[in-house]
Amino acid sequence: MPFQHILAAVDESVPPNAVLKKSVVLARKCHASLTVLKVKRTHNFNLNLLFHRDKSKIMPDDRRKPILAYPDKQYPIRIKECLSHSIHNAIVNECSQLDYDLIIVSHKFYPPFFSEFLIADEWQLLRLPNIPVMFVDLEDWHENGHVLTALELDNENTSHLEFNETLIEESKRIATLLSNDLHLINSYLPDPFYMSFNQQPQEPVSEREKYKAKLTTVARQHNLNTRNLHIEEGLPEDTISNEARRLNVNMLVMGSAERKGMLSAFKGNAARNIINKLRTDLFIVKPRHPH
Repeated sequence: MPFQHILAAVDESVPPNAVLKKSVVLARKCHASLTVLKVKRTHNFNLNLLFHRDKSKIMPDDRRKPILAYPDKQYPIRIKECLSHSIHNAIVNECSQLDYDLIIVSHKFYPPFFSEFLIADEWQLLRLPNIPVMFVDLEDWHENGHVLTALELDNENTSHLEFNETLIEESKRIATLLSNDLHLINSYLPDPFYMSFNQQPQEPVSEREKYKAKLTTVARQHNLNTRNLHIEEGLPEDTISNEARRLNVNMLVMGSAERKGMLSAFKGNAARNIINKLRTDLFIVKPRHPH
């Protein structure tokens, strides 16, 4: 089912170009209503703004055709303004008044130490139940590009398997809207050294082959190209961002708000580190029924 009610939120910390342009692209393709929320901060001092850093200018890729769109008089856009001390609070208040099925905000980047001590306003949207969030950057989307979806395959309880189904369906929807192909990635950590003493003398299948078999099964169940599968050993925050960079993807799709799984399996601020490391647009999918 396509998006029906899109909320694009902008503030004064970064230019709104990326959010406006890409929200219009999606709204047009889905025939969805679009509301642009202009947030004016009630105070000037904000640690997020102090540490926020703009990305260096991206050189355009002339080999691919950009998907262009921009607000015009022919497309109806509802513009609302509000005062708030944070963009997160403004969005929460707006979502309490109207039903939205997608939130689009700017993808900002911070120094590595930031996520160890502070939480950016927009990162708090990960805690907002049910409504997916899209973090967008200035680089154009391109036709015939790639969408990369990160799956966690170790957790086999029913609720997690259902959430993986949701992730793939949402990813297929985005890939179709952007005329992109869909890739799947799974990260895994090798068994600890001490476990090797309990293994059989001859291990018939390697860890990589086990995960590849699992991911291949998932891809075939959803009629996806099995050549677009990626199995990487290491921490998700490293492997996922590296693979997204290598493929130069239009968007990376990940899950959030799970009690178990890739984004919560590691101590500390792994989820925020992943977001802050990704130099691409990011689509965060929420479980339909949090568990």
